[in-house]
Amino acid sequence: MILGIVGCEAAKFTVETEILARLVIRRAIGLTMATFPGIRVVSGACHLGGIDIWAIEEAKDFGVETQEFPPAMQSWTNGYRLRNIQIAQQSDKVICITVKVLPAGYAGMRFERCYHCNTLDHVKSGGCWTVKYARTIGKAGEVIAV
Repeated sequence: MILGIVGCEAAKFTVETEILARLVIRRAIGLTMATFPGIRVVSGACHLGGIDIWAIEEAKDFGVETQEFPPAMQSWTNGYRLRNIQIAQQSDKVICITVKVLPAGYAGMRFERCYHCNTLDHVKSGGCWTVKYARTIGKAGEVIAV
């Protein structure tokens, strides 16, 4: 079983939401291991930190095999999009961990809603796009907001 874990960059988390995100990651890995021995965790090696990095750290703490798919370049079309497609294709299930609200001091781009999911329930994450794509190719996908 290959579990793709993707989500927001580190700057979108507070100390508290990082703790919650890491708990979600550990729970997902633990539950998957209980059902499917010999799992692998894949993620996107985001240069901005966050879920991609934490997923690999937590998987290694479990002794789980990992694989990272860094983008070939820092652009949507030829970098992140292709990387996200690789993650979806490699995974049996993709989990996106995002946040419900951005921290007060967040200096990056802000959107009224997640335009991938068309919801106000969580902030936009490229991981949401990855989950949507995974579903179109018959893979399981879940978005979890902390």
